[in-house]
Amino acid sequence: MLETSYAQALWKMAEKGTDPKKAVSSLSESLKKNGRAELMPRILRAFKRLAQLEEKGKRARIWVARDKDAHSAMKASGAGEADVCVDESLIGGWRLEKGETLIDASFKKMLLDMYNRAIS
Repeated sequence: MLETSYAQALWKMAEKGTDPKKAVSSLSESLKKNGRAELMPRILRAFKRLAQLEEKGKRARIWVARDKDAHSAMKASGAGEADVCVDESLIGGWRLEKGETLIDASFKKMLLDMYNRAIS
């Protein structure tokens, strides 16, 4: 999709420190010059989607075995606001992911740790 490519280019320009207004006006002029000005609204929507994905990636996620475990896991983790996700392979407990940080307080991890200590 062409609009996604343009939106990603705008995103990269902004990340590199280009003034956002300057980047948008430069893109707009280029599109007008090439007869593609009608792409601007679609590029804007694609840019908004990129921003939402970026924001979602920064938000904490807490993984629980069942929906009913979410409240106690949120309280125990001290996560504040987090997206709750269900992972039935956890057995119990929770895992908190925020950016590059992972706190694993799942029963699965505890059982695997015990198993690994027992066989070593």
